[in-house]
Amino acid sequence: MEKTIYTAFGLTWHLPFVCPEMGAPTTAVTANVSVSLGQVPDILPQATDAGPFQQVTPEAVLFRFPGVASYLVQNGAEIIIQPEPGAPETQLRLFLLGTAAALLLHQRGILPLHASGIRTPQGAVLFTGHSGFGKSTLLATFLERGYAMLTDDVAAISLDGNGRPHVSPSYPHFKLWADSAEMLNRTTDSLARVHPELEKFAVPAVALDNCSLPLHTVYVLTPSNEPSLRLEPLHNARKFNVFLDHTWQKMALKRMNRHAEHFRQSVAVANQIRLHRVYRPEKPFQPYALADLIEADFLS
Repeated sequence: MEKTIYTAFGLTWHLPFVCPEMGAPTTAVTANVSVSLGQVPDILPQATDAGPFQQVTPEAVLFRFPGVASYLVQNGAEIIIQPEPGAPETQLRLFLLGTAAALLLHQRGILPLHASGIRTPQGAVLFTGHSGFGKSTLLATFLERGYAMLTDDVAAISLDGNGRPHVSPSYPHFKLWADSAEMLNRTTDSLARVHPELEKFAVPAVALDNCSLPLHTVYVLTPSNEPSLRLEPLHNARKFNVFLDHTWQKMALKRMNRHAEHFRQSVAVANQIRLHRVYRPEKPFQPYALADLIEADFLS
């Protein structure tokens, strides 16, 4: 099958299948990342602490999602996917654009933060937090207000030639739980599920601007027992700890020989940006009030 080239995370991706999540193919004739379907090894001989679902060396990571596929990510430039029989292509793409992409970004020296984000006049604004804390819901709320999407789920942060942190756009697609869609008065009738057993849906977005953007502020979404919304500026080590806590595949960093570099990157980014923890009531989730609070802060 003829391959198609897409752009995501500041890289061009040569894929062996059509990937609607990544939007329209690019006209580029060369790619930074080659993705192919093929056989992957059962083990990585140099891997330490190898387990049945993930094996890691400084140059390569082999991981498996039972019922879907095995993925070999190596040298920051190649991903080989070995699908399991009957695995739907939607699932192959889901783990390619999440776990595999994050590991490849690590290999290339790019920090993959578990975050969603938008473009603002001040620069990139990111929303991070643990799964289910409202990152994508907040993204959808800001898109309703006319802000442009920058990324969902994986935010690719790199330092430019002057050492300033920039965020590269991902792809025009985000994921929304059914209850969040209902809260935002969005119908899911025409949307595909990201997994057959989950009430989570793939939502297409407007085509993204391919230019990276200086990182301005990161907001850490934190449910609490407090009755109202509250912003708390973070400083010094507390800023660094946010990057430590919310980096994709952080447990693999030491075995990838990336632990020291990740520490250096995180400190460099944290020292140059605004970072606020956002406390919100556990229930009810108030996306519009939360967006009001955050928007007033980054526009001030």
